[in-house]
Amino acid sequence: MSQTFPVQTKPKHCATTLKSQSGIGLIEILVTVLVLGIGILGVASTQVVSLQMNSQSQSRSQAVLLAEDILDRIRANADNPGAYALAQGNAQGGDNGACDTSFVPANATVAANDIAAWENSLACLLPAAQRTVAVNGNTVTVTIDWDQNDQAMNPVVVRTQI
Repeated sequence: MSQTFPVQTKPKHCATTLKSQSGIGLIEILVTVLVLGIGILGVASTQVVSLQMNSQSQSRSQAVLLAEDILDRIRANADNPGAYALAQGNAQGGDNGACDTSFVPANATVAANDIAAWENSLACLLPAAQRTVAVNGNTVTVTIDWDQNDQAMNPVVVRTQI
């Protein structure tokens, strides 16, 4: 005994199901693009902050190296450490106060040439650099400050005994 089943050519709810579904795929894509865009903006802002911190770190390292440079110059001329004392002020480069990449010290004293070369390096390597070299007996304190874009950052202070 075989049974026959009636074949339906059209489902009853097919037309209404497709019409109620129209646009859902587009909304899903729109939400996906929105979430992806927010994620990419987050990654980009993280990259910007990372670059800023890297720049600040590089400037701070440069300031420490420059402080050690003047201290080494003072050690090399240990007979006259008082000649290296500098009151607080802006670093003066060799080109009328600006950075001079082809700077050559004049024929002055060793201390004057050392200070001129060091201040030119400060002007070239750190933005709006300010310096102080305090000599108290055989204790020398070098303070270097510059435009750090973060007012919470402290200047570099290096103290040593000659």
